[in-house]
Amino acid sequence: MKKLIICTLLCYSFLSFAQETITNKAEMCQILIQMVESDQLYRNGEILKSGKFGRKSTYPKKVIDSVWVLQRKLDDSNTEKLLKLTKKYGWLSDERVNCPKLNIWLLFRHSDKKYYKEILQVIEKEYNAKRLNDFQYKLIKDHVTGKY
Repeated sequence: MKKLIICTLLCYSFLSFAQETITNKAEMCQILIQMVESDQLYRNGEILKSGKFGRKSTYPKKVIDSVWVLQRKLDDSNTEKLLKLTKKYGWLSDERVNCPKLNIWLLFRHSDKKYYKEILQVIEKEYNAKRLNDFQYKLIKDHVTGKY
């Protein structure tokens, strides 16, 4: 009985670290590119850019706030999708999906606080498994732990 319990625990531990193989890297790259583009959709738009770098925005606060609401919805969607994909496949680095200069880590940097605990758990696992590099790990971790 003891051997069965130990064997079960070892198998469970192994399976919890196993990741599925990315079968279609081109498709995954397109999904991630779309996520990164939506992350920047309103951030790089005229309304939100008009008030950056110390400039006074020419748009009313109500308009700016409503655009931020739209961007936050995209951020939530991207965060949830990236968490799901990372749990399934492991960290989706540029090299793993053959998708250069992707900067997918930005999605977690733009995540809402309600996701911080889950993000931290996921990046710790991915960092320990050597799928997330030091630079990205530290940038994300500093953000979700409030050290930025």
